[in-house]
Amino acid sequence: MSTTTGAGGPNAKMVCDMDDHGINGDMKIDAKKVAAAALEANQEEKDISKHIKTFFDQKYGPTWHCIVGGDFRAFVTHESKSFIFFYIGKTAICLYKS
Repeated sequence: MSTTTGAGGPNAKMVCDMDDHGINGDMKIDAKKVAAAALEANQEEKDISKHIKTFFDQKYGPTWHCIVGGDFRAFVTHESKSFIFFYIGKTAICLYKS
């Protein structure tokens, strides 16, 4: 599992076990793009989470879980190569498949 943190603080932090190539590379790109679109389209965290989860369930098959918020802790069990945690601004997104 890789962790990256840049000088930008929360904006640059990402924890991910998805590969950078193949279908898992697409997952990482999709996670960031869909999350950004969900934040633009929705105000409430539950709606942002539902938007991301629905996309991933449809494209990559069930069962995905998505947690969105400004301040939370998580300890989850997930399938290999299907976990990502990152920030967009001050909003944290945790997405994983179980």
